[in-house]
Amino acid sequence: MAIRERPVQPQDLLRATAVALLIGFLIGAEREFSRAETERQPGVRDFILIALTGSLCGLLESLWLTVTALAAIAVLLAVFHYQSPERSGITTEMAAVTTFCLGYLASAPGVAFGPTLAVGLTVAITMLLEAKRALHHFIRQTITEQEFTDTLRFLALVFIIYPVLPAGGVGPEGVFVPRQVWLFVILVSSVSFIGYFLEKFLGPRAGARLAGLLGGLASSTAATASLARSCVEEPENASRYWQGILLANAVQFPRVLAILGAVHPALGQALAAPLATMTAVGLGLAYFTGRDAQAQTQRPALRVRNPLRLGPALRFGALFAIIVLLEKVAAAAAGSAGVLAVSALGGAVDVDAAALSLSDLAKAGVLPVEAAALGALLALAANAVVKTALAAQSGAPRLARRLAGSFFAIFVAGAAAWGLGM
Repeated sequence: MAIRERPVQPQDLLRATAVALLIGFLIGAEREFSRAETERQPGVRDFILIALTGSLCGLLESLWLTVTALAAIAVLLAVFHYQSPERSGITTEMAAVTTFCLGYLASAPGVAFGPTLAVGLTVAITMLLEAKRALHHFIRQTITEQEFTDTLRFLALVFIIYPVLPAGGVGPEGVFVPRQVWLFVILVSSVSFIGYFLEKFLGPRAGARLAGLLGGLASSTAATASLARSCVEEPENASRYWQGILLANAVQFPRVLAILGAVHPALGQALAAPLATMTAVGLGLAYFTGRDAQAQTQRPALRVRNPLRLGPALRFGALFAIIVLLEKVAAAAAGSAGVLAVSALGGAVDVDAAALSLSDLAKAGVLPVEAAALGALLALAANAVVKTALAAQSGAPRLARRLAGSFFAIFVAGAAAWGLGM
C-alpha cells in the first residue's frame, strides 16, 4: 500500500512544519503556564512533537500511519497520567489529542483553508484553556441552576419547536401560520430572557434601557408585551420598564423609515419629517421618564425571577394569532379597494411587512406616494393600538393609559410634521 500517490512539495512541507510548530507552541505554552510547580504533565516540547506528528500524518495521507500514531500518543498519555497521582482531570491529555488533530488538519491537502482554520482553532482553544478560572467562577457562582435550566428551555423554543412547525399556512385557505405565531412567542421570550441577563450584569437601569432598545430593533410589539409584563410583576420598578417601552417604540420609527427609503426613496423622503419628529418625541418622553426613575432613589432593586417566562409569551402569542386571523379575513373581504384599511390591519400585526408592501405598491405605481405615506402612518397607528391592548391585557391598566397618552403625543406631533410638509 502506497503512502502517498503524489510527492510532497517543498512549499507544502515548509508551510505544514511552520503551522505545526505554532500550534504545538501555543497550546504547550498555555499548559506550561497553567501547571503547578510540583505538577508533572506534558510540556511545550511534547506538544510541539505531537503537532509535528499530526502534520506528518496529514502530509503522507496514510490511514494506517495516522491511526497508529494517534493510538501510540494516547497510550503514552494514559501511562503518563496514571504515573502522576497528584493530577486530577484529563484536560492536558485532551489538549494533546486535539493538538495532533490540528496538526493533521493544517497539513491535509483535501482541506482548502486547513492551515488558516487550524491556527484559528488553536487560538480559540488556547483562550478557552486560559479562561479556566473565569469559566469555573461563571458556572459555579455566577449562573444559577434556574438560569441554566431556563437557557435550555429558551434554546428549545428556538431550535427544537420552531423548526418542526409547519412552514406554510394551515386551516381554511391557510389563514393560520404556526411559525409566524411561534416567532412572535420567541421574540417576546427573547426580550424577557435577554433583558434579565442585561439587568443582572449591567444593573437594573442600564439593563432595562438596553432591553428596550434591542427589543425595539427586533420587534417593538414583542418588547412592549414583555416589558409590560415586567411592570406588572415588579410595580416598584415600573418606571425603569416604562422607559424601556418608550425606547423600544421610539426606535421603530427610524427602522420603518429605513425600510421605506430602501425600497422607494420618494416614499421615504415623504415620511422623513414625520417619522423623525415621532422619534424625537418618543426619545424625549423616554428621557424624562428616566429622570423620574433616577430621582426615586428609594426604589428597591429588581427582584430575582425566572429569566424565561413562557406563560405570558404564550398568551401574547394567542392574541397575536387572533389579530393575524382578523387581518387576513379583512384583506380577503376588502379586496383591492381597501388597500389602506388592510395596510392598517397588517400594521397591527407587523409594521415592517406593511411598510414593505406599501413601498412596493408605490414603486409599482399602484398607489400614489401620498396614499402610501398615509397607509404607513395608519399601520403605525394600528400597531400602537395593539400595543396598548397588550399592555392592558397584561394586567397593567395604568401602564396602558400612560402608553395611550404617549402614543397620542407622538402621533399628534407626527401628523403636524406631515401636514406642514404637504
